[in-house]
Amino acid sequence: MLLGKTAEKLKGAGVQTLAVVATSAERARLFFRFRPVRFPVGADPDLITHRAYGLPQMAVTPEFMQAIDAVSTDLARELRLKVPAEGALAAIERLDGYAATEADAADFQRHQAQLTGQFLVDGKGIVRWTNIECQRDGLAGIDKFPTDEELLTVAQTLLG
Repeated sequence: MLLGKTAEKLKGAGVQTLAVVATSAERARLFFRFRPVRFPVGADPDLITHRAYGLPQMAVTPEFMQAIDAVSTDLARELRLKVPAEGALAAIERLDGYAATEADAADFQRHQAQLTGQFLVDGKGIVRWTNIECQRDGLAGIDKFPTDEELLTVAQTLLG
């Protein structure tokens, strides 16, 4: 997971990373057994944290699915997977051996397209910087994550 490498760089700059996932602790533990991380992860199946931080949800429309397919196809190409465009997401999901379950499908049905965000919060709990998926670029912003350089620059600026 890309956030793991970023978290190590941020830690070197004095920033602690915390991820919050929209599933139960049990599901998160199983998922991270296949995709381990080296920073704290909280489970919030009811999306209380997501809502508190103003993260929007999108409807799963044909346009949304087309954007997901495009991102998956690009990633499959990056990973040098030879798959038809329609099968890119499934091929990527099979790479590490994690198989989605009925509980994962239930989470998806409950949350639909929950967008992600990154927040830099100071020691007093004040949000100093945000990046919310799709906020700037619409559907072209699906699965876009700030670069390590951007996060480090913002963190260093905030830390003074």
